[in-house]
Amino acid sequence: MKKITFRNSIPWNKESFILFKKTPNQSLMLSLTYLFIFMLLPSITMIQVFSIASILIWPIFLVFAVNFYKIHDKKKQEKFLAVYEKIKPKLPTLLMLGLICLIYAGMVTMVLNSEMQDSIKLAKNNNELVSVINNFLPMIGKLILLFLPLLMATWFSPMLIVYNDYSLFKSIKSSIAGCLIYSLPLGLSWLIFSTIAILFMLSCGLLIGLLASFFPNLGPSLMGAIIFFALLVITSVMFAFQYISYRDIFKSAKNY
Repeated sequence: MKKITFRNSIPWNKESFILFKKTPNQSLMLSLTYLFIFMLLPSITMIQVFSIASILIWPIFLVFAVNFYKIHDKKKQEKFLAVYEKIKPKLPTLLMLGLICLIYAGMVTMVLNSEMQDSIKLAKNNNELVSVINNFLPMIGKLILLFLPLLMATWFSPMLIVYNDYSLFKSIKSSIAGCLIYSLPLGLSWLIFSTIAILFMLSCGLLIGLLASFFPNLGPSLMGAIIFFALLVITSVMFAFQYISYRDIFKSAKNY
């Protein structure tokens, strides 16, 4: 691991946005693909079985996404097949990591299932926004706490498996260790990133509200389009941030 100080958090955010700005069109396509595979397809009733497959292949997709920013950061040209050939020997290990994610997510869902159902019922029977938010906040807090270990375990592990040649459990252990050791710079980076994202969304909301006062029929459709675009940008920058934090904390003399 590389020595990282608290001051690294601000440059991490800056570099993430710079990497996005280098390839905005490709980055947005990457985010669109991610949202299509891991959010849209699993939500379709006819093919909900795909939700299981999506969790299994998620670590593989993550390596492709991080590698996209890696080659642009290093100013290299690398074709898709070349990336696949690099990842191919590690596919069984990445799928095992996906299986662990699937089991963990299933356990969390079982633990919170009754509470989630109660919150949904209360939301349906209550039209007051404040009451709905108050009902969901405790459940959301529990979800964040329960999924935090999974996030820490998978933040670096897919890249450590492919680029650093780590075994499955060594990569998970090292990923958790990296997140704990560098929790302050990583946490501050997350806080800065989240604040910027929230301010961006609020600015868009104010702009749309202003436009809706003049063009009432335009407001809802414009709001949906801007929220979707913002989600694409946020997802892209998050992938870039994941790459940069991995790059600076872990280095592989052999493959990196």
